[in-house]
Amino acid sequence: MFLESLFRHFCFFVGIQQESRKEGKNMKLEDVRKEIDALDPQIKTLILRRMDCSLEVAKAKQAAGETTIYRRDREKAILDRLGADVPADRLPEYLAVVRKIMETSRMFQYGLLFDWNPDLFKELSAGIDTTPGGWRVKIRLTRPDEPNAMSSILSMVGDYGFNMQYMELMSFNEGTHSVTFDLTILGDLSDTAMQKLLFQLSKESEGFVILQNDRKDGAAK
Repeated sequence: MFLESLFRHFCFFVGIQQESRKEGKNMKLEDVRKEIDALDPQIKTLILRRMDCSLEVAKAKQAAGETTIYRRDREKAILDRLGADVPADRLPEYLAVVRKIMETSRMFQYGLLFDWNPDLFKELSAGIDTTPGGWRVKIRLTRPDEPNAMSSILSMVGDYGFNMQYMELMSFNEGTHSVTFDLTILGDLSDTAMQKLLFQLSKESEGFVILQNDRKDGAAK
């Protein structure tokens, strides 16, 4: 229900524009901005309500001993359902908004699970030096070979506040329709935000491994 409600707010202004065109009217820029300013607080309220729901989901996962949030099949079903009655001229943009909302929700939930289960990253980074002083981290992961599979990774890296230095295609598996990449991310592995990013990537990819942590003293561990 939340995403349907957000969609109504998202399309409200466009609907006004279309009706105005039908009537031969043009909204003034000042009026347009007033409509946007009126919609933004409503959208903010809905997003915060959804984050409250995400908190409850994370609590339920924690109680059940689960650490997996991302379900590809469920998210595809949500996108198909919500996009079914969206006008074609707005569908790509609408689905992009919905994807971003779901990505942000997962980011929030994985961050909570990370905070509640500090040993999870110790297992993920076994054999890697995570003390302060690093500046670049190299990882390997496998993702489905489909639209948005890698763009969502790039978006996720930016959402956590980091830059991608390199992305190298290592292999393509025609049988499983998957691609394996080595990614080099600029940042300190001791940074909690970096650890949360890698934790989420590990849960949303196959074959995730931290290959190398380059340090400012020249060492690579």
